[in-house]
Amino acid sequence: MSFDEPRVFGQWVTWEHAAEGLSGRLDESAMAGLHDAYRYAASRHEGQRRPAGEPYVRHLLEVVEIMATALDVTDADMLEAGLLHDVVEDTDGTSAEITERFGGRTADLVAHVTMPEILPGQDKRLVRLAYLDGLRDARPDVLRLKLSDRYSNVQRLHTHPRAEKQRSYYAETLEHFVPLAKVDDRLAELFAVWAEAYDYLTAPVDTISAATKLAAAVHREQVDKSGAPYVEHAYATARIALEDGASEHQQMAGLLHDAVEDTPCTLEQLRDLGVPEPVVVMVDALTRRDGESHPEYLARLIETPEAVPVKRADIQHNQSPDRLARLDSATQDRLRGKYEAALAALSRS
Repeated sequence: MSFDEPRVFGQWVTWEHAAEGLSGRLDESAMAGLHDAYRYAASRHEGQRRPAGEPYVRHLLEVVEIMATALDVTDADMLEAGLLHDVVEDTDGTSAEITERFGGRTADLVAHVTMPEILPGQDKRLVRLAYLDGLRDARPDVLRLKLSDRYSNVQRLHTHPRAEKQRSYYAETLEHFVPLAKVDDRLAELFAVWAEAYDYLTAPVDTISAATKLAAAVHREQVDKSGAPYVEHAYATARIALEDGASEHQQMAGLLHDAVEDTPCTLEQLRDLGVPEPVVVMVDALTRRDGESHPEYLARLIETPEAVPVKRADIQHNQSPDRLARLDSATQDRLRGKYEAALAALSRS
């Protein structure tokens, strides 16, 4: 199965990273104003965190990074609004304060991307729908800001701890935001690739195709010891298992065998996403637990016989000459011994 990987932003994790990335794009006065906006936003959002646990300010920097690097935005007001866009909605900062400190246009941009306050007696869902529908008539600059915000929110959708929220956020983005991305071909491309990569959220993850996309998502941005994309190992494990006669469920377990051990994904999340229970059982068996020695892990794994061929496929790829050749000789020798011992233990099952 072949699909494009969505572009992921997040290199600007501090103001210093952002300043370096913006170097040469803005003049000194604009940079000073943007730095002031960053300090103000950071103080207002102090202590706040995103659903995956990262400091809230990283989201604000991501929005600026998307606008600056993907959309070539050099409009200082737009970039300031990127840093300030959630101040009124999510802190005790006010529109009047933003107007006074950063000017009317920046405040206007922030106002246009701020969800209206829910008044007593109003239905929150209906207010949100009215706001989303209203975006269809928004100016191009407002749309570029809001879509950059949304892309930052969904680019790592798999990291949200609740599968239900992942699904609802995907559906809402597809319905309300993807059509708006036509305002800019670059945004349209970003969202099109993203939508395909996460379309496993539209149904239970109960096929090899869906499990392939889930594996790509949970291992996105991960690399192995040699620096290669980690998901290539998951793909190879499933492929080797298939060549050895694995069932569809065993192939899915091959794709997801490291999802729980090496990413924030949990067994419960796999179940909530609709991964078949026999696959979850195998993934559980293939996952080494905290404090568990390697012999203890293998002894427990053998108690789930259907997972043993998947582990053999995992080891076969790990000890392949091409994969080992990327490592230093000492690491190669250590891993060869580990894999030979593991295969000997599995052969007794």
